[in-house]
Amino acid sequence: MKKISKLLLFLGGSVLFAFEPNSTLLAETDKMASIDSIVDDMQKISYLAEKVKMNEPYQPYIVTVFQGPEMERIGVTNLKDALELVPGVDMATDNLDNKRAIFRGSNPSAYGQSRLFIDGVEVNDLFIDGYGMYLDMPIEMIKRIEVTRGPGSVSDGYNAYAGSIRVFTYAQNSFESEEDHDRIVIKGGSYEYRMGGFIKNYQKNDLSLHAQFYYQRDDKYLPAGPDALATGIYGPRNVSLARSGSAPLWMKNSMLQMTLRYKDTTFRAGYLYDKRGSAYGINGALPDPDDSMRMPQKYMEADYHPSMKKWQIHIKAGWKDSQFKSESHLLPAGFSTPSGVVYKDGFYGEHEAKLRRFYQTSYGSYRGWSNHSLSAGYYIDYTKTYKVITKTTDRRDGIGMVDYSRAAPFSDPDAYLRAKRLFVQDRYDYSDKLSLQAGVNIEKVTHMKVQYNPRLSLVYQADGYNIYKAIYSRSSRSPSWQELFTINNHARVGNLALEPERVDAFEAAYIHKMGTDSFLQVNIFYLRNDKQIDNNNAEHEYRNASDSKIYGMEVECKTPIGLDDALYMNYSYVYGKQNGDDPLANAAHHMAKGYYLHRLSGALDMALVGKYVGSKERMRGDPRSKLDSYATLDIAFGYHNGDDLKVRFGMQNLFDADVRYPSVAYNYMNDYPQEGRRVMITLLKGF
Repeated sequence: MKKISKLLLFLGGSVLFAFEPNSTLLAETDKMASIDSIVDDMQKISYLAEKVKMNEPYQPYIVTVFQGPEMERIGVTNLKDALELVPGVDMATDNLDNKRAIFRGSNPSAYGQSRLFIDGVEVNDLFIDGYGMYLDMPIEMIKRIEVTRGPGSVSDGYNAYAGSIRVFTYAQNSFESEEDHDRIVIKGGSYEYRMGGFIKNYQKNDLSLHAQFYYQRDDKYLPAGPDALATGIYGPRNVSLARSGSAPLWMKNSMLQMTLRYKDTTFRAGYLYDKRGSAYGINGALPDPDDSMRMPQKYMEADYHPSMKKWQIHIKAGWKDSQFKSESHLLPAGFSTPSGVVYKDGFYGEHEAKLRRFYQTSYGSYRGWSNHSLSAGYYIDYTKTYKVITKTTDRRDGIGMVDYSRAAPFSDPDAYLRAKRLFVQDRYDYSDKLSLQAGVNIEKVTHMKVQYNPRLSLVYQADGYNIYKAIYSRSSRSPSWQELFTINNHARVGNLALEPERVDAFEAAYIHKMGTDSFLQVNIFYLRNDKQIDNNNAEHEYRNASDSKIYGMEVECKTPIGLDDALYMNYSYVYGKQNGDDPLANAAHHMAKGYYLHRLSGALDMALVGKYVGSKERMRGDPRSKLDSYATLDIAFGYHNGDDLKVRFGMQNLFDADVRYPSVAYNYMNDYPQEGRRVMITLLKGF
């Protein structure tokens, strides 16, 4: 009842602000300036929509677009906060706090079901195929976020199984007449969080250079436990060693990105440094405060993209390095094995794996054949392990450290993968109102069968305000490096016999446009998932263990209120069965999200952000009751003067709701508690 009351408070507050008598009583000069600004923004947005197809409702997929500046105004702090506002998207985590976005309840145990692109470069890491280390990216570094739900988002040869997330930084100049936007950002908040960053652009004739950098850290510890030992999974003799306490969730995270353009050539490079506490422990035992995990990544890509009459060509080549490094107390002092070995001082481990990928892709589009728009291309890559280190406490007598890098590495040091993809699609405009698109991706990965992923869509634009879509698409997700090549590890066991996961998606949507940035979108979907991968079994081996059938709906609405305010709301419903009649596990059936942005005066504004996430069923064999629902309310106040100085104060989870992400069975039985009430202060200066 309390959660529903909080949600009603959020919606009620929105209505009060919407009809507040004095909300638009600005000085006449301020009112005219606001009108001029809105008209100018509408012209720019219209131009952008025509030029880069941003958020166009007639595109053949289901997409939500958030603008970075508006996310700043409502108090969103980072990419994760923004994604949690997308309809149908929830968050999950694991023992190392590798967070990932879950689309429409599809396999919360997997990482690579969605793809993250930053300025067009795919940045999922090479080891677990996740992108959790990028979710802390400050919102001030982001210009636009496009989130496509469903496998219909596949493009340029990449398979996006459940959805794709495209982040555009201020390197992506959207308007030819737009001035360079430089800025400096300083932030501070709860858990001793502090952040500093800058964005710098330089342009002269055909040469442009963009650079952005941020550094952030905190000292976050959250209550956790009792840990997995309390469940008896490590034997009855170790139950008494179970601990409760503070999980080390601190982080040190920084990123440098550079983009260089000269005429038809673009170079992109990035380096992400990410070090954080060992969270809940690789093996489910609460780690020590200073135990750590690192997942740095670096990449470089060259893109030659000439336009030749009716052709648009892209020729790309690049490489990506990913590292996984863990230094942690894996099991507590006194832990004993079934064979009788007692680790008097506990079991300590240092695990490191470095992987490198080289890739090349070429694709082009041709618009010279009647009403057709043809595109085709290929993608090839080669991924190889080039370093594996495994050092642990001596496994024979529990005394001292031993280097097992050769005798018993935790990941196959000789592993490699080759991937090849061919893709082709055709969009045919039957008339001004009706368009059809068909295409196919063909993929072959080492150890696996060829995958054929077709897609077909129909978009009917009845008039300038009403659009209808029907979409069928299939996609596949190849097993990650961890799922294939983990060895000599009792908590995770790789499996070279794994087959790719596969989904067939059927979607239909109706969009009613009410203005340039005002719309109502309703869509329904049915997903048929096969061969989904997890290691929820007694041997902890990754297997193609489950199938599921999921259906649901999503409703999304955004509308301005008066000249200065904006209201955004969405609701999503998901229901399904897995492995026959088992309930869809770890997925909320109901989610509702929204925000209200209100102008207090010419320079002051405030925002309310509300989220409701419903309860979640457990997997078969999990003795716990369902995970409770929760509702949160955030509030933000901002000041913006005429000299591009912005000051913002935000408070998230205002009522200190108990937010938890689900753990798997026989792990942390009380799940993973998340942050309570917290504050953030932001100072931003533009130049």
